[in-house]
Amino acid sequence: MSKNMYEPDPEKINEAIEKSKSKAEDYLKDPEKSKKLLDDAMKKAKSKEKPTGPLADLWENLRTAFRLLQAYFSKKYTTIPWASIVLVVGSVIYFVSPIDLMPDWFPLAGFIDDAAVLVFVLRQINADLQRFLEWEKEQTTASSEKVIDINLGKQ
Repeated sequence: MSKNMYEPDPEKINEAIEKSKSKAEDYLKDPEKSKKLLDDAMKKAKSKEKPTGPLADLWENLRTAFRLLQAYFSKKYTTIPWASIVLVVGSVIYFVSPIDLMPDWFPLAGFIDDAAVLVFVLRQINADLQRFLEWEKEQTTASSEKVIDINLGKQ
């Protein structure tokens, strides 16, 4: 059985991630650059149809990673290990870049390598994503449990 021509080579995925790591550290040192990268990634993601089937989980994890980055950049959630945040930013750089293993203008194939890199990174940081989701849930629960004491009676 021959390898699918649209399937990126795992070694090339690793190379792409390694190249993105140093760029990611540069982005992380510049808050404005980081926020613009996230904005660009969110715009690109919104321009695509929400996938169904096996890619639906990837899509949901990508959205979670975007929220994690928003919380990290706003300094609301910073308990993620440095190596993990670098991987996330590196994968977002790769996702946003039109020039990668397979250029995005190739029909379908241009997004397969983006998906392969994202799947690889999201698997690497799965435990960190789960901790973030727990933190996010705690924030929502804490907000909804706040009681506002209002005296409606006459004084």
